[in-house]
Amino acid sequence: MSRKIVVPRVRQKSSGEVREEGAAARRTGHVLLLDLPVESAFLPPSDIVEVGDTVRVLLEIPGVPAASVQVRVLGKRIEITGEKTQDFPAGETSFLCLERIFGKFQRVFEVRGSVNLGQVSARMANGILVIAIPKIADRRGRERRIPVTAG
Repeated sequence: MSRKIVVPRVRQKSSGEVREEGAAARRTGHVLLLDLPVESAFLPPSDIVEVGDTVRVLLEIPGVPAASVQVRVLGKRIEITGEKTQDFPAGETSFLCLERIFGKFQRVFEVRGSVNLGQVSARMANGILVIAIPKIADRRGRERRIPVTAG
């Protein structure tokens, strides 16, 4: 079962047209990250931000040690997998309330645009996984003069 939280963003286009973008497709400059649906025990909440020449994906996974998280680049996709293990004693436990989620998690983002997927880095601090994707200069639309020769 996949859970999607859609946070609408309204952008004003130059022609006066307004369009909404949700959490499933987040555009930063010339980069588009698509949040692909996956089967998982839970989906950690994520933010995608652009800071200078880097796009950052931030996942909130408190209580998960860095050794339990794997980040892989597969073609044009970034896949984050891991597991949040139960921290209560094994055996018979009587719960009065259990709201926390445990188990395996996975997030997959398809990346489109001018980024260097060969230089992706990841670090974990205070329950937040930060994946940094360096942007590269977009060469589309750049003028290049072609010399014309006679003959």
